[in-house]
Amino acid sequence: MAAADVNRFCAPTLLALKQAGLEYLLFDEAQARAIRGNMQDATGQSASPDVRVPAAQAPAPLRKPQQPPRETRATSDVQAPRVPRPEAHAPERAPDAALWPAGWQERLAKTRSAPVVWTYWELGRDLCDAPDPQRRELLQALLNDLAHPPGTHSFWPMALPGRDGNGELEANAPAFWGGVRLLRSRAVMVMGPQVLRSLDLPDGMLALRPFRQVRHQGCLLVVLPPPDVLIREKQRMQALREFLRQTLAPFV
Repeated sequence: MAAADVNRFCAPTLLALKQAGLEYLLFDEAQARAIRGNMQDATGQSASPDVRVPAAQAPAPLRKPQQPPRETRATSDVQAPRVPRPEAHAPERAPDAALWPAGWQERLAKTRSAPVVWTYWELGRDLCDAPDPQRRELLQALLNDLAHPPGTHSFWPMALPGRDGNGELEANAPAFWGGVRLLRSRAVMVMGPQVLRSLDLPDGMLALRPFRQVRHQGCLLVVLPPPDVLIREKQRMQALREFLRQTLAPFV
């Protein structure tokens, strides 16, 4: 067949093959060169460079890109490092022995964590020595009337008997607030003005009257009458119970 006939009948196929550089699959080299010349004259476009492939050599098959090898399970000899999961609530640090006297560390170890913590001036003596029966009866009756779930309340002193053995109570505001944090308490029941004066509070809080509350050290600080006053004035107990039911509702 003449080159003109091939160009007329196979021009569409030739054009597709030329664009792909595969015209060698249908014609030998001389015919392909002649057809490319005719197509260049007819279209005015430059021919692609001649691509020579030996006739006996088949086109190389397309290869898929190599995938990275899958991670295999570690053997018993080589184990992948384990990343510890973050804890929902990281434990608080233990108190520093240099900052906490031994008596406070011992008392902290015996105190139960609770969202509500109570304190009054004589609490350290009631916990370390023989407790006063009237104060104990008063507080037991108050907590029984509130009927909060177990574990809601705890007692944490703000003063402990001194080491000299004279029976005097020594306040320690840093140890008290450190214990409140370690006990994870969110409400502090302060019973009596003497406690207020010993907790290293701002001057504006020292004049707080009973049944007042304020935010301090990340806690709700609630001021209450001292136990001795409640023992003498039992008619105030009903008002105290109603006040505590409302105030402590978010912590129960």
